[in-house]
Amino acid sequence: MTDAEIRERILSVLYAVWKERGFDVWVSLNELAGSLPVELVAVQRNAELLARLGMLERIAALSGFPSYRLSAQGILECEQKGIQPDPVLLR
Repeated sequence: MTDAEIRERILSVLYAVWKERGFDVWVSLNELAGSLPVELVAVQRNAELLARLGMLERIAALSGFPSYRLSAQGILECEQKGIQPDPVLLR
């Protein structure tokens, strides 16, 4: 899986979470990584890039692993690019 594909899947998963549960839900890096067939470091690298681009919001956690959610800009990005929500974390 390429980095571009990982970023699209991250957006897709978080888009589904937002559509189902709204802005108040944060997804931990571990949960996000568990939903993708790649190494944790690849998910973290790409989530951090999306956060720096303003598509994700990030909070630090006591566990040392951050949590993420889509920003308003990330939602617009999903809608404009036609990214479909992936409900993998909602099952």
